[in-house]
Amino acid sequence: ISGMALGIDSEGHKGALEGKMPTFAVLGSGVDVCYPKSNRKLYERILWENGGIISECPLGSGPVSWHFPARNRIISALSDAVLVVEAKENSGSLITAGFALEQGKMVYAIPGAVTDELSRGCHKLIYDGAGIAYCPEIMLEELGISMEKVTQNGEKNNLGLARDLNMVYSCLDLFPKGTDQLMKETGLSVTELMERLITLELNGYVKEVSRNYYIRLQ
Repeated sequence: ISGMALGIDSEGHKGALEGKMPTFAVLGSGVDVCYPKSNRKLYERILWENGGIISECPLGSGPVSWHFPARNRIISALSDAVLVVEAKENSGSLITAGFALEQGKMVYAIPGAVTDELSRGCHKLIYDGAGIAYCPEIMLEELGISMEKVTQNGEKNNLGLARDLNMVYSCLDLFPKGTDQLMKETGLSVTELMERLITLELNGYVKEVSRNYYIRLQ
């Protein structure tokens, strides 16, 4: 979840898409106005591949300056945790971090060289008590993802499961997936799907994280 700005925002969205995970851009313009214009390809990828475009601005609204601080509160509100990668002392990222703290969200910052202007905002956040994101595992732990449970080679068909159970298990990942989506991917009826999900859950292979939404555990 980010603002689709050039730089780390864009790279975050691209990383999510490349990892087959949903990503959402919160704009300071109407949802039908791509800003910056140079991100048109990314804008379309988010819409068509895996994610969405969000804005509280009316359709056709241009990217005026006062829209951006307001939209930052939406970015933080939708996030489980906020990570600031680069920020000047008066950066809009610090506004996002401020909203996150008000909303009870955890804030992390990446430290940089003390002489780097783009690290000064991050250092101020750390000085004020933000978590230091010195490695990716820090953020994964905050999100409740244990690296010990992530399959190193990315293969899912290595647990000796029966074919029908493995078909369901193979469709799951670390990001929750609903039963409607699983029925589409497996071709199973709701009864057949639930029987297999219950079996997998009882054997410790999957977990229901919210009603009818499952993740894999191994």
